[in-house]
Amino acid sequence: MSCECTPFTSSLASNYYGITMKNLLFMLVILGLTGPGSDIKLDAEKSTLSITGTSSLHDWEMSVDDFSVSGDITTSEVTDLEVRVESKSMKSGKSIMDNKAYDAVNEKDFPQIIFRAKRLGISGKKITGPGILEIAGNKKTIDFSAQIEGNSESEMQLKGEVSLKMSDFNITPPTAMFGTLKTGDEVVIHYNIFLIK
Repeated sequence: MSCECTPFTSSLASNYYGITMKNLLFMLVILGLTGPGSDIKLDAEKSTLSITGTSSLHDWEMSVDDFSVSGDITTSEVTDLEVRVESKSMKSGKSIMDNKAYDAVNEKDFPQIIFRAKRLGISGKKITGPGILEIAGNKKTIDFSAQIEGNSESEMQLKGEVSLKMSDFNITPPTAMFGTLKTGDEVVIHYNIFLIK
């Protein structure tokens, strides 16, 4: 048995469909505004992480080729942040120095360097707060700080650096050339991170 819809009933169906779609869109907007923060997604191709230091002969730098970032971010805070660095992905371009660094951080037993922060506050163009850095199984609370360099609809750029001493993590600064080359105790971690929204 077929049913022919009059223009009146067709109009009602159209209005009902329009109202339903409007309600659905409204709910999605509300959920987006009041729901939990967005998952952090790292743009690995654009992001960089490096470590610099000094020695008795010259300054040195190591780039990090493999690292990950996870957590949640809102307009006011970053929560459950976790950064994992594969120790063996630190490269200076000199194999002797690389191997000395791997030994110093006890890469065989602790293949990752890990930073965790339960909550970082966002104020203006800065992200700050305490976190725990773990190197070679030794943990220490450090102050994290990053400048928001860019914040578009598609990505956010964070840039900053943190200084620390190897001795704070029970690490003996590496030496080479029968002890004639000695690295300084203080190192600086530089980060230029791009997050995909």
